[in-house]
Amino acid sequence: MKVLLVVAPFAATERPALGVSVLKSRLGQAGIPCDIAYLNLAFADLFGWHDYERLVWELPFRALVGEWVFTGCLYGEGAPNAEAYVMDVLRGRWGLAEDEVRLARDARRLAPEFLDTPVESVPWADYEVVGFSSYTAQNVAALAIARRVKSRHPSTTIVFGGANWQGRSGVALFRQSDFVDFVCQGDAETSFLELLRWLKWRTTSEPRDVGGIVYRCAGGDVVVTPGTPTRDLDALPPPDFTDFYADLRRYPGAVRRLPQLSAETSRGCWWAQTGPCGFCGMDAQDREYRSKSPGRVLDELRGLTSTWAGSMVYLADTVVPPSFFDEVLPALSERPLPIPLFCDVRPNVTREQVRLMGSAGIQIQPGIESFSDHVLRLMHKGTRGLENIRLLKWCATYRVRVSWNILFGFPGETEQDYEEMLGMMPSIRFLPPPQACQTLSVDRSSPFFDDPAAHGFGELRPLAPYPYIYPFPDADLWDVAYAFDYACAPGLELPAVATRLQAEVVAWKHESGMGELRYGSDTDGALTLVDARPGRPRRKRRLEGMEGAVYLACEEICSRRELERRAAAFATDGATSALAIDAVLESLVRDRLMVTQGDRYLSLALPDLSGRWPTPSD
Repeated sequence: MKVLLVVAPFAATERPALGVSVLKSRLGQAGIPCDIAYLNLAFADLFGWHDYERLVWELPFRALVGEWVFTGCLYGEGAPNAEAYVMDVLRGRWGLAEDEVRLARDARRLAPEFLDTPVESVPWADYEVVGFSSYTAQNVAALAIARRVKSRHPSTTIVFGGANWQGRSGVALFRQSDFVDFVCQGDAETSFLELLRWLKWRTTSEPRDVGGIVYRCAGGDVVVTPGTPTRDLDALPPPDFTDFYADLRRYPGAVRRLPQLSAETSRGCWWAQTGPCGFCGMDAQDREYRSKSPGRVLDELRGLTSTWAGSMVYLADTVVPPSFFDEVLPALSERPLPIPLFCDVRPNVTREQVRLMGSAGIQIQPGIESFSDHVLRLMHKGTRGLENIRLLKWCATYRVRVSWNILFGFPGETEQDYEEMLGMMPSIRFLPPPQACQTLSVDRSSPFFDDPAAHGFGELRPLAPYPYIYPFPDADLWDVAYAFDYACAPGLELPAVATRLQAEVVAWKHESGMGELRYGSDTDGALTLVDARPGRPRRKRRLEGMEGAVYLACEEICSRRELERRAAAFATDGATSALAIDAVLESLVRDRLMVTQGDRYLSLALPDLSGRWPTPSD
C-alpha cells in the first residue's frame, strides 16, 4: 500500500506542514511508503509568490477569500453567486480596495487551470490512499482536488483530517461530500495507521474498531468512532521534510526566501485545561495538555536545524509548556540554535525568562490582547494590563521580537475601557506595536460559543462569507462554520472609540522602531532619563532622592501601599513621605514616564544595558 498526503492551497508556503510531516515519519516506521504533495507551492508558483503571499497574509482572514477561490471548481453550477460575494463581503463588509478585489478575482480565475495542470501532473494512480490535511483556508481547495481525483480514479480511497474536519464540522462536511471515504478526527498518528491496516486486510466488514474516524456503514448512515489523543509525544518520530524541500525545487516561483522549519514541544493548552480564555476555540480533546520531555525537545530542535536549511524554527504549540522555561530555555540560552525560534507563550513570563529568550534568539507571540483590566477579565485571560505593558518593555530591553494583537468587541466592555487604553498609548508608542487591532469573532467550541447568553452575546450567526462558500442547508452550514458574528445588546457597540483605537494602532505601527525612552545610573546614584519618543522633543530628566527611588521601585509593578512601605528607607517623616510619594507619582504619570491602573504603577523607561550611559552634562 502506498499513501499520498496532500497540502492544498492556501496553506502558508514559508514552512512545511508539520502534521503530515510527522505522519509521514510515523508511516515510515510502520513500513508504509508515503509521499507528500505540496500543491500549495504549485498554486503559488502558478499564481506568483507575491500575489499568493498577499492573498494569504494581507486580505482579511475572516473574509475567507482562499475558500471562495475554489467554490466554482468544487460546486460548478451549484456554486453560490460569486458576484454577490464580491459585493456583499469584499466590498460591503470589508471595504477592500479595487486592487485587492482584483487579486481575489485573479486567483479564482486561475483555479481551473491549477486543477488542469499541476494537479493533473500528480501520478494519482500510483497511490491507493490519498489523504488531505485541511487547516484554515485549505478546505474548499482540498475538496475540489479530492473530487477531481475521485472522479478519475474511483478506486482511490480519499481520507480527510485536520482542524477543519473535527467534531460536528467534520461530520457535516462528510455528509455533504460523497467522494470522501473516511475522516480522521483528533490526532491521526494512531487512527490513520489503524485505518490503513484495516484497508489492507479487511478483517471486518466495517472499521468499527478503528478509533477516531468517521465513515459510512453499508446502509449509508454516518458512523463516528471515539478516539483517544496521542499522550506519549516522545514516542512520535521527528517530522520528515524531504518532500517539502523537493517541491521547493520543483516550484521555484513559490518561495523567495529561506523557509522556516516546523516543530512542536506540546499539544493542547495547559491554561485551557482548567480555565480557557473565553474566545478559545479548542475543543475539549484538543485542550488536553501533553508535552515532550525537555531532553527530547532539545535533541529534536538541534537535529532539525542541523538537517534542514531554514531561517527560523516555528513551534506549533498553542502555548509552550512550563518545562520549556525550566529546562529547555536555559539550555538554548547557553547554546543557541543556529537560527531563531518562534513560539507562543503566556504573557506572565518573568523578566529573567525574557532575558534568556533574548540570549537564545527566541521570538514570541504572547496573548496580550488588551491593556484594560476590565476587558481582560471579560476575556477570562487571567492577566492584567500593566503586566502586558511590562512584558513589552522587557522585550524591548532584551531585544526579543514580539508579535501581538488587540481585540475588542466583548459584551460588557465600556467606552471608558478604551479611553483608558487610548490615554496610555502615547506613553508606550516607543515599545513594539501590535500587528492588528480587530473585533472579536466567536469561535466554535469556545466558552463564548457554548453559552453565549451567559457571556452577554446575542444571537450567533455564521460569519457573512460562509453562505457564499458552502451551498448547504442551514443546519449543516451552522455545523461547518468555525467563526460566528453576534448581535450586541443595545449600547454595547463602540464604533467611534474603536475607530480611534485602530487609528492609534496604525500610527503606532508607522512609528515602529522610532524613538526611545531610557534611563541610566549616574555616578552620584541619581537616574538620568533620556526621552526621545515619537512626537515629543528630545529631553533629559534627572531623578534624585525619592524620585529615583520611586522610579526604580516601579521598574516592577508596585502598589501605592508598597511604595509607602519602602519610603521608610529614605524618609523619616511618614506623613511627609506619603505626601511626597503622591507628588512624585503624579509628576511621573503626568510626564508619561510612568503608567498607572488603580493603585498600581509601572515605570516605562528601559534600563541602559550598554555600559556607555552619558553623564548629566552630555
